[in-house]
Amino acid sequence: MAQLADTRTEANLRDAFARESEANRRFLYYAQQADSEGLADVAALFRTLAEGEAGHAFGHLAFLEDSDESGRSAGPGRTQDNLRRAAEREASEAESFYPDLARQAREEGFADIAEWFDTLAKAEERHAIKLRETLFSMG
Repeated sequence: MAQLADTRTEANLRDAFARESEANRRFLYYAQQADSEGLADVAALFRTLAEGEAGHAFGHLAFLEDSDESGRSAGPGRTQDNLRRAAEREASEAESFYPDLARQAREEGFADIAEWFDTLAKAEERHAIKLRETLFSMG
């Protein structure tokens, strides 16, 4: 296979992964709403579709994993490597990503959204700690 890194196809796979991942979460969100309306069959349909979207996302990751040397891929590797990579990503989201989003939201007058981003930064920090603890416990 041709070198995938830094090609338009790699960018397309990353975009497709993001879209499929978003669709997965959106369908699960819709399923919750259908459940709250007593529409169990519709909720089940949304959950089935969400699983399909997750499968599509995993397919994209399989291609990305084979070519990604930057550590950006979320594809499976050894569990210890996955824990390390996940902890680094969660820490980055806690330390810079969500705080930057919160700052921008405040600047634009969206205090409630800024608070939401602040809450997520704290959650991501807890995730990073838990992942590091788990990695440490594995030796």
